[in-house]
Amino acid sequence: MPKVVKLQLEPLTRESFAPYGQAIASVEEARPVVVKGGLKSKEFTVKAGDNRRSYFNYHTDAGQAYYPSRHGPIVFMVGRIGSEPPAPAQLRAFYSDGSTGICFYAGVWHAVPIPLKRKELIKSVRGDQDFATHNVDFDYGKEMGLVFEPDLADIPR
Repeated sequence: MPKVVKLQLEPLTRESFAPYGQAIASVEEARPVVVKGGLKSKEFTVKAGDNRRSYFNYHTDAGQAYYPSRHGPIVFMVGRIGSEPPAPAQLRAFYSDGSTGICFYAGVWHAVPIPLKRKELIKSVRGDQDFATHNVDFDYGKEMGLVFEPDLADIPR
């Protein structure tokens, strides 16, 4: 059974997210930095209810944007830029009321967003290169016996 590590929620603002990229007000505002190739858009659905994440990854070809198109409250978990997985204490959890998304730099470790109230349709913009070739992943559950969960008692008001 993995050990649950609670991450304190921080409000998602342009200033608080600046070390990782940009807080964005729309997916049209997203301009991920491209290292190789171009960009592509996609949408995917994430169900509410599973607030734990152990799998994090980063992309070597471009940054990526996530925007909650149904505007429900959502948490984005990220870690510093770098080829080595961040130490657990370096992971951060940012809370958005659903009006703000993120556009992170290439090389920023991240997990799938966590919708808090309902199924969320995430609009995404990322590099158009082969995902398997330009994606580096790390599973804290398998490698360190850890899963991360936002501390929902800390929802910023």
